[in-house]
Amino acid sequence: MKHQKGVTLIDVMIAAAILGVIAAIAYPSYQVHVLKGHRSQVMADLMKVQLTLEENYTQTGSYDYSIVSANTCAFCETDTARYHISVDTTGTGMDNYKLVATPQAGNSQTNDKCGTLTLNAAGVGIATKGGNDVEGCW
Repeated sequence: MKHQKGVTLIDVMIAAAILGVIAAIAYPSYQVHVLKGHRSQVMADLMKVQLTLEENYTQTGSYDYSIVSANTCAFCETDTARYHISVDTTGTGMDNYKLVATPQAGNSQTNDKCGTLTLNAAGVGIATKGGNDVEGCW
């Protein structure tokens, strides 16, 4: 009797099933990691904008809000398809201005647990989603 050597169809099916289970577990974690990476980048950009605003205020006595206009920021590295950065200047005191990063519809960033990120003139960061504050984002 001769014994043939090789891989059977059952072996291939078992290997494919194991790979499928591993992929089903790993892909959601990868998605969360990507969202968190984009969120971290926009948070860093908000801090850069705030530092630039404060530096300008120290030098000239006024804030130059034009550094963020029409969703453009020359030194920001945030993907504009994921977040829109804007400045709200309607407040007073520590809310003299608020830098707002709004997740854009049409991509998965709207699924991020932290939602809209806000950084006020005092350097206090707030995350809100669905009208509620979200803890643990800043």
